[in-house]
Amino acid sequence: MTGIPCSHACAAIKIVHGNIYDYIDNCYKKSSQEKIYARSMIPVVTTDMPHPNDYYRIENVSEQVFLLPPMTSRPPGRPKVNKDEPQFQNKRIYHCERCHQPGHTRRNCRNPNPS
Repeated sequence: MTGIPCSHACAAIKIVHGNIYDYIDNCYKKSSQEKIYARSMIPVVTTDMPHPNDYYRIENVSEQVFLLPPMTSRPPGRPKVNKDEPQFQNKRIYHCERCHQPGHTRRNCRNPNPS
């Protein structure tokens, strides 16, 4: 259905000594892709770029400056996890059922029973 035979079809084609590329749709072949992208991909002109075979022109290679990769060091241990804070921090304020003061519940109330 897609224009490319499945693996089972490829195995059957190989058994009968056929060419798998004859069974592929033309739009997937290299010649069609080159026709599609012929006008949209224009090669870049490289006028001032040296030719790779001209090594005899390079003089004093040891005096030239070459950039080295940056020195990086990882700290030991597992990396810290950055926890995302909630957008709205609505902390619930607990009120004690016994003394009606905020900040604790009846379970951990230290005030005596109000009478």
